[in-house]
Amino acid sequence: MSEKHESHHHFLERARRIASHLSLSDQLIPHISKHLHHFTRGISPIIWIQGQNCTGCSVALMNSDHFDPFDLCFDKIYFAYQPDLMTATGWQAEEIMEEVEAETRHDYILVVEGAIPTGEGEGYCSFGLEQTSEEMMGRTVPRGRTIYSWLQELTPGAAAVIAVGNCAAFGGIPAANAEVTKATAAPQVVAGIDEDKAVICVAGCPPHPDWLMGTIMDVLLWVTGKKQQPELNERGCLERFYKSTVHENCERKPYFDRKEFLLDWNDCDGIESLCLLKMGCRGLKAHADCPTRRWNSATSWCVGVNAPCHGCTEPGFYRRLPHGPK
Repeated sequence: MSEKHESHHHFLERARRIASHLSLSDQLIPHISKHLHHFTRGISPIIWIQGQNCTGCSVALMNSDHFDPFDLCFDKIYFAYQPDLMTATGWQAEEIMEEVEAETRHDYILVVEGAIPTGEGEGYCSFGLEQTSEEMMGRTVPRGRTIYSWLQELTPGAAAVIAVGNCAAFGGIPAANAEVTKATAAPQVVAGIDEDKAVICVAGCPPHPDWLMGTIMDVLLWVTGKKQQPELNERGCLERFYKSTVHENCERKPYFDRKEFLLDWNDCDGIESLCLLKMGCRGLKAHADCPTRRWNSATSWCVGVNAPCHGCTEPGFYRRLPHGPK
């Protein structure tokens, strides 16, 4: 078998596994394979920038079953700028991002992780430096470049924007008390820069690696004309990942139907089986396929390890967490 044929076979097999795992049509396998080739050659780059966040979404990205950190940077996918994966720092990292912006305008995908401070609070999140300076503690120092400023530069040239995680998609915890920082969800900020720019959200705190990679792959196939626009729900997320509620597919649903609820965390027998609704589970209103997809290479999920679903795919989930029976 020639080296070229072997490489094609390798990409095709990987494309089949990806399509199956991410619930994509078999008809898209050749296109996925082609994109894997493109990624290797530096085509369709991805610029991933971070606002106010805990970096949990980036960690979820690195936990993908199908794309390890080496794949993401050097082999299968071209993450041209991803601060937690790339080795370049400082002005070298900025130059990479600026080169991608100039050379692949309207082809690159912009991924935003974290909420965006705006208005008077814009300076609360920055990376890189402006050409101007400012006074700080009696000294003149270079002015930091804000995440909002980067979005103003990068949004117009992006083929599409992906807001990953609850903070980017909905404002998340940074926007919970944002009088000072004016933290804002990425879709709102992008709409203020370019109202026609497509923004696709990936809900979750953090999102499942499959939701992340599945959305990125779907968006790339769409913007390059290989498939129709992704089917989104009312919150701008891919419908296939968030169609049903956690409750619908929960393994403890039969106990809910029989009204058998856990009422005490010290109930050693019940904690392994009884419904966790009375202990704060938000599965009735949370939309995600966690019970069937599961986490950590399909090992388990929150309720599977006796923890209530926190409803982290829902806007404002952190404000509505019950704390068990009173």
